Amino acid sequence: MKSYSHFDITGLHYFTVVAEERSFSRASNRLHIAQPAISRKIKALEDDLGVRLFMRHAKGVDLTEAGESLLRGAHSLFRQIETLHESAVISSEVPRGTVTIGVLPTPGEYIVPRLIKQSRKLFPELQYRIVEGYSSDLQRMLINREIHLAIMHGPTPHPDIVVQDLLFDHLCLVGPAGSLEKSSYTLAEVSAFPLILPETSNLLRSHIERIADEQNVKLNVTMNCSGFWLIKSMVCNGLGHTIVTLDSIFNELEQRKVAVASISSPSIPWALAVAMQADQCHKLSLVVVKGLIEAIATERSKYIWSQMPKIDDAA
Repeated sequence: MKSYSHFDITGLHYFTVVAEERSFSRASNRLHIAQPAISRKIKALEDDLGVRLFMRHAKGVDLTEAGESLLRGAHSLFRQIETLHESAVISSEVPRGTVTIGVLPTPGEYIVPRLIKQSRKLFPELQYRIVEGYSSDLQRMLINREIHLAIMHGPTPHPDIVVQDLLFDHLCLVGPAGSLEKSSYTLAEVSAFPLILPETSNLLRSHIERIADEQNVKLNVTMNCSGFWLIKSMVCNGLGHTIVTLDSIFNELEQRKVAVASISSPSIPWALAVAMQADQCHKLSLVVVKGLIEAIATERSKYIWSQMPKIDDAA
């Protein structure tokens, strides 16, 4: 059996960065390592394994099948190394190590910068890795132990996952500035507006349609769009209306680019939660990070909804 005691972990790290960036030049910028040095490491790795890892083309590189297999194994190996490192310091009373957080784009825009800022003051030995994604992706990564914590909507119950609600938001009708005459509309009234909503596979879309079906209301969906930022842009440019949380549209409201109204009869609740592996609940670093996230989310919720009447009047 071939011995791999000499296996180059640095070369494997360079390989994962090139694979993630799909480019040697972007990997060089990210690693702050000269591109020829990275190329030499990758060539040595290919020679050692006896396989080709990348297919090069004008726009960058793509992984071969062998490269894809190695990337999966490399991620697993680095997670194990991280676990070994964390195990060595777990008995300490000082939170330290790297916490990987998966977060939705909109809540993450507010929560993550404040989390990092507060953590640097209170727990300077903590480091962070942030992964952005949608709820279904975040839950999959959490189950596969690719992340430690997930800030997400509507996680599906799972025996290995513990979930705690951060806040209960309510969905609002959002339209171009000056397009809404009232501060509140029933769901039946909302159905008269031309709506731009996420694709039918999206968790938010499914939640909205389930509530509408329960009320025998058929929504007037004129466009499906998989990108939330594109939906906001189209609404701002007068192409339709949408249904989202107040938090997710708050910056546009302050800039008076859109109008907002609450939805009633019924209202549509939308919970934001933090989730983690059940066997990690007592890990000190995760406990303190989860506590910071809860405090930030609570503060944000109180502020956002305290501004609702003022924003409606201004719009």
